Amino acid sequence: MAYNPDWDAQTGNLPKGVPTPYETLGYQILRWCETYIVQPDGENAGQPWQFTAEQKRFILWAYSIDKNGRWRYQKVSLRRSKGWGKTPLLAALAIIEFIGPCRFGGWAKDGQPIAVHVQLPLVQIAAVSLEQTANTRDMIRGMLAESPAEAAYDLEIGKERIQFRDGKPGRIEPVASSSRGLEGARPTFVRPPVRFHRGPGIDNARYLRRDASLDHVQWWRLRVRDASA
Repeated sequence: MAYNPDWDAQTGNLPKGVPTPYETLGYQILRWCETYIVQPDGENAGQPWQFTAEQKRFILWAYSIDKNGRWRYQKVSLRRSKGWGKTPLLAALAIIEFIGPCRFGGWAKDGQPIAVHVQLPLVQIAAVSLEQTANTRDMIRGMLAESPAEAAYDLEIGKERIQFRDGKPGRIEPVASSSRGLEGARPTFVRPPVRFHRGPGIDNARYLRRDASLDHVQWWRLRVRDASA
């Protein structure tokens, strides 16, 4: 994906400009998304998915790496007003972390990083209740249903979980804050409940953060919030 000067505008606390293809896995991720997932609704439903310019910049920086192939940022926060497109972006990120090329796998001969998929992916979308994950889950299903990814990765797109038809380990699943089953899970990508949805006694963010920081995964953490939160 070619560099676009429209991405130069400063947005929030993002660094100026964009990282080069030698400094991020983001360009490979953006190309993959445009190839494998689709617009879930609207007049362009079924067409290849397209991020906005600001979403592209966010992904390029979120997946930027240092000279050793380690994440430049291990904690990533996105705070935007309602209607900005946080839910579609989160849905796309969940899909990327499930089956997309989103981990450092070495260096190519030209010096650019090689992006590979996650081994044993466990993507968790958390909220106080399962009902509060519905919008994100619906968006994920819409992006995958009848998409190139559904056939290429042999996906079973269920109401609650998305997994592989052949039984291969890996899934996208919703989790509720009240669930005792959270402890002991080994997620590779998580989104804890946004701050303004947390209630008294809600403690699943502790479980998610602890398990996602285990040595078996090159981890990073995402928090998405409304600007008013």
